[in-house]
Amino acid sequence: MSTSDTILLASFERKLQLIRDRVRGVAHRYYTACYLVGRPGTSKTYTVKQELEKLDVPFIIRNARMSAMGLFNFLNEHPEHVVVLDDIGSLFRNDLAVQILMAALDGDSSKPRKVTYKSQDKDISFEFAGGIVAISNVPLRNDPLATAVASRVTQVEHEPSDDEIAAFMRHFSQHGHKELSPVQCREVVDFVITETRNFDERLDLRHMTKAFEDRRQWEHGHAETPWQDLVRTSLKKVLFGTPVARTKSDDIEEQRTRVKDAVAKFPGDTKRQMEEANLKKTTYYKRLREIQPV
Repeated sequence: MSTSDTILLASFERKLQLIRDRVRGVAHRYYTACYLVGRPGTSKTYTVKQELEKLDVPFIIRNARMSAMGLFNFLNEHPEHVVVLDDIGSLFRNDLAVQILMAALDGDSSKPRKVTYKSQDKDISFEFAGGIVAISNVPLRNDPLATAVASRVTQVEHEPSDDEIAAFMRHFSQHGHKELSPVQCREVVDFVITETRNFDERLDLRHMTKAFEDRRQWEHGHAETPWQDLVRTSLKKVLFGTPVARTKSDDIEEQRTRVKDAVAKFPGDTKRQMEEANLKKTTYYKRLREIQPV
């Protein structure tokens, strides 16, 4: 390994160690939560999961879309766990979800915190004694609610340089990948780095692991296209692909979620519910009937 790579790798390792230390702080109840932010493909989620597995503490990862009520139920089902919310940006744009997080994170990290959800019919509450690690590609919003959450958590901004990521890729290749030799892996890594830079894009560790599988497929004789072309076309699709179009059912489900959250937030106040859901009157009542069938 070159002297330059040794220095870059040490710098990257210090940044990963900061993530590990913050995760330990949550797992051992020094803090109620950590908010980890940084661009994709820089080993955020992998490092969090690896550290929690090493600590042998109960934890659970959620990386799918979640409503405010879904968050409430999820925390209620895992009141002693370290709950990892992986890239669920919609939660932090939802005022009701943010208020639930505030309750779950407010108070002494070594003691249970009471979390309450007010619905139209009743108040539901439970005690949350676990911790939360939130992983995101974007910083917290700049508004009073988000600021209140920020005051309750430790924050880590993970932004390694492309040179650090490249050094890590070269180091990783020395161990090989499955049946690929270190030499083959280094060829793949050098190609990914060169191609990504040719596209004038940022390096992403996930591109490396996908490229290893392209090389394996070619080596196994299951592809007639050279592995370099497989990698190149995959990178082009990832870096320049068009967004997946939303379907009508996606829009309807989102509207239902907004109505559910609005009803829970303003029970008995139809006007404020419609304002919160930001839907036309006819659409609001249609979705309301769908979530509250007679």
